[in-house]
Amino acid sequence: MTQDQRTVLITGCSDGSLGAALAHAFHEKRLRVFATARDLNKMSSLKEASIECFELDVRSDESIKKALIKVSSLTDGLLDIVVNNAGGGHYMPFLHLDLNDARDLFETNVWSYLAVTQAFLPLLMKNAQPTPTGKKSLIVNNTSISSVLRTPYHSAYGASKAAMAAFNDAQRIELSPFGIRVVDLKTGSLSSNFKENKTNPFELPADSPYQPIKDEVLNVITGNVTESYAENQTSWAKNVVADLLKDPNNPPANIWRGGSAGTVKLSNSLDNVTSADTGDSQFQKLGGLEKLEKILAERASADS
Repeated sequence: MTQDQRTVLITGCSDGSLGAALAHAFHEKRLRVFATARDLNKMSSLKEASIECFELDVRSDESIKKALIKVSSLTDGLLDIVVNNAGGGHYMPFLHLDLNDARDLFETNVWSYLAVTQAFLPLLMKNAQPTPTGKKSLIVNNTSISSVLRTPYHSAYGASKAAMAAFNDAQRIELSPFGIRVVDLKTGSLSSNFKENKTNPFELPADSPYQPIKDEVLNVITGNVTESYAENQTSWAKNVVADLLKDPNNPPANIWRGGSAGTVKLSNSLDNVTSADTGDSQFQKLGGLEKLEKILAERASADS
């Protein structure tokens, strides 16, 4: 590693993942990449590219500590960038939501991000120069556009991402005096292996009152409704890295990349001047809920 070569640690880098795509994109920009995942056997594409791969279970304090010691020994205790990307999904109508599964999702999508960031902060702070023109370190939290959406059947996932977005904003403000910049990565729809990280089966209970719109529910839960505008993850990763490195000492607070991210950004900016009912109606239609409302109304009329 050359003295001025920037370093980046990325979580969630299994083959076919967004983390792996980011690792390749950073590597192409000649950064020294420390790619991590729970299973080293699932990082073959990164190893073939001569990217340094480490085992890191973001939900294990011991695993985080081992990764910290390893990276610190390789960089003289310095680190330029941490990208919190590892994550999971849980999708189900709120009526059927298993709260234990929801808590478990928060462990992955919120608390693991904070644990990794706190562990590597000493390296980031040592690397940064807290002067107006000094070198800055960077934390990137992948919260996704779900942090601002009202997508039906995504309540636990969206809430976990919104919670992390709130922590992200606090980090950005609180860590600024130390020369650390914090970026919220609002990722849109992408082609990836993310469905493999779901924590629940894609099915409705047989007695669910949502059975009349089962197909619509499953289309949302499985992501089929977003496949038509999902962006290739390789191009997404290259765009994200370009955004981050364009001015690494003064990166944007939010990066909106991926399928429909630009549309969601615009819609989110208009929420303060439009009625909530307008957006609610769109999401109700997306999830088949307008159809369900009509079905239930017809049943009620027939029974009266």
